[in-house]
Amino acid sequence: MLSSVTKSFTSGYFPDETKHGKYWKQKHLKKIKVLVLLVLSSAVLAFTHRMLTVSINRFANDKPEQLSHEKMEKLKRTKESLQEKIKAALQEGLVIKVDEEAWKRGVIKFLRSSSEMNYVMEKHEQRLAILDTAIRMNEDSGTQWMNSEFLPSLTKGRPLLESMTKILKRKPNGAIVSPRKFFKAKRHEEKFAWEDSAVSDKSSGPKMDFTKHSYKYPAKMSVQSEQLGNYPKLRPLRTLIEDWPQDDIDHPPTPFEEVLVHFDYTDPNDVVAAREFREARLPFKLINVPEVVAAGKKWTDGYLSENFNGSVVGAKPLSGKCQESINNFFPYFNGDAWDVESFGLAPSRYNDWTFDKWAEHARYADETGLNPNKPHFYWQTGVRKEERMAPEPEWSFISKDLPSFSSPTETFFVFKPEAQKGIQCRFGERGVTAATHFDAGRNMVAMISGAKRYILSPPTECSKLGIVTTREHPMYRQSMLNFGHMNLMHDLDMPEDERSWLEESGNAMSLETVLKAGEVLYIPSHWFHYISSLQKSAQCNVRSGVDFEGDSVFGGQADVSERCDPVI
Repeated sequence: MLSSVTKSFTSGYFPDETKHGKYWKQKHLKKIKVLVLLVLSSAVLAFTHRMLTVSINRFANDKPEQLSHEKMEKLKRTKESLQEKIKAALQEGLVIKVDEEAWKRGVIKFLRSSSEMNYVMEKHEQRLAILDTAIRMNEDSGTQWMNSEFLPSLTKGRPLLESMTKILKRKPNGAIVSPRKFFKAKRHEEKFAWEDSAVSDKSSGPKMDFTKHSYKYPAKMSVQSEQLGNYPKLRPLRTLIEDWPQDDIDHPPTPFEEVLVHFDYTDPNDVVAAREFREARLPFKLINVPEVVAAGKKWTDGYLSENFNGSVVGAKPLSGKCQESINNFFPYFNGDAWDVESFGLAPSRYNDWTFDKWAEHARYADETGLNPNKPHFYWQTGVRKEERMAPEPEWSFISKDLPSFSSPTETFFVFKPEAQKGIQCRFGERGVTAATHFDAGRNMVAMISGAKRYILSPPTECSKLGIVTTREHPMYRQSMLNFGHMNLMHDLDMPEDERSWLEESGNAMSLETVLKAGEVLYIPSHWFHYISSLQKSAQCNVRSGVDFEGDSVFGGQADVSERCDPVI
C-alpha cells in the first residue's frame, strides 16, 4: 500500500538518477512514508475512539443490574486514557524501519491486549450464552430490532466503521480474529425442547400447502407485444408487505395474482419466447421442467439423508451445513470479515446438525406453524464448478438429478457454461427469510419441492433498500433490513434509524411471485431478491455470468455500485 502511495507522490520528482539523486530520493521517500503512517495512525485513533464510544453508549443502555457502577467507571477511564495507549502502540510500528506491517502489528497489539476490549468480549460472551439457551429451549425472543451500525448512512457519506474494519482486524491469512464459538455451535449432543413435540417422518405436511393454492396467471406475451411496456408490473414494496404480511404466512391473497409470465418448458414455442425474455433482461418463470419435476419426486428426506451421510454405494458423498438463528430472519454476512468486538454477535451461526436433524425440525415447523420469533434453521449445500468437468459417474446426486444445471455445454439454464460457478442448493423451513441482496450473475432458480415467496426489485431501486456497497464490509451486496417490520411501524420501540430506512424501502418499486415445486425463476443480473420459505422446501440455483450492460429501464451494474448511495 505504502509503495503505491509513495510512487504516486514521487512520479517525475527525481529525473537525476546519479548517486546524489538516489540519496535524496530515498530520503524523501522515507519522509513521505512517515507522513502517510502518521495520517493512517490518526485515522486509526479516530476509528478506535469511535468504536469504544459506541460500545460505552451501547452498554449504558443495558439494564441497571447488568452493568455495575464500577464497570461503567472502568469504561470511562479507558476512554480517557485511550489516546496515550494508541500512540504507544503505534510507535512500535513507526520506529521499526517505517514498516507498514509493523504499524499494523502495533495497532493489533493494542486492540488485542487491551483489558477493556476483553471486557467488551465478555459482554458478547454473556449474550452468546443467552442465545444458546434460547435455541435449546425453543424460546420466543420477541421482536429483534436492527442495530443501526449495520445500516448505511441515510446521507451520501458512509460510516467510518465500513472503511476501517478490514485494515485493523485481519489475520495474515485474511480472516478476522474472532473466536470460532461465535460462528459455529456444537449441538449434536444437546437435547432441544421442541423435540418433545416433534413429528415423525410421516408428517401430515404444512398447515397450508402453497403448491396447491389458487393462483391467477398473466397472459403469455412476446418481447414484441404491445403489453410489454408495462411488464413486469411493479408496486411499492410497502404495499406488497401490507397486503400479505411476511410473518402471516397462512393468509395470502386468494387467488394470488402472479405478475411474471409463465412459460411451459414442454412447449417449443414457449421456450423460444422465454429465450427472448432472457435476452431482453426480463424476469420470468418456467413451468413443467421435466428434470425439476422428477427431482421433486425423488428428493424425499430418506433419499437426501442417504446422499448426505454417504450411505449410497458408488455415489459421491455430498456434505452440507446447517445455519441457525433465534428467529426466522437470516441476513447474509461474510464470517471472515465479521469482527465480534466491532459489530457484536453475528446475525446467525452454523451448527453441526445432520440433514436428518434439520429435516426433523423442518417438519416440526410445518406441523406447528412455527412462531417467527422462535429459533429457525436453514440447510445449505452446493456443487463446485469443477464437478461438471468430471466423468458423470463421479458426479454428486445434485449434478445427476439436474443435468441441465451441471452440463459442461450450453443449455437453456446454463447459457454461458464457461461462467458457471457451481450449483447452490438451499433447504428452507417455514418462515426462513433471506434479506434482500443482489447477485451479479444471471440466475436460474429451480424449486425442487415446497414453495418460496420471492420479492424482486430492479437495480434502479438500490438506493432505497439499505444495501451495503463497501466491498470490505461483511454485508457487501446485502441489506440487513427485515421488511417484515414494515407491519410494526406503530411500535414505539423501533429504533429511529430502522424506521427511517423502512419508510424509504417501502417506496422501492417491486414485484412478488410464489415459486413452487417444478418451476424455475429467471432473475436478471443485479436484480434484488428477498426470499421467504413458505413451507419446508428445496431450491437450487445456477448462474451464467455477469451482464455488464444492464437495462435502460431497470438499470444494471452502475445502479448497484456508484448510484446506490441514498440521498435523502
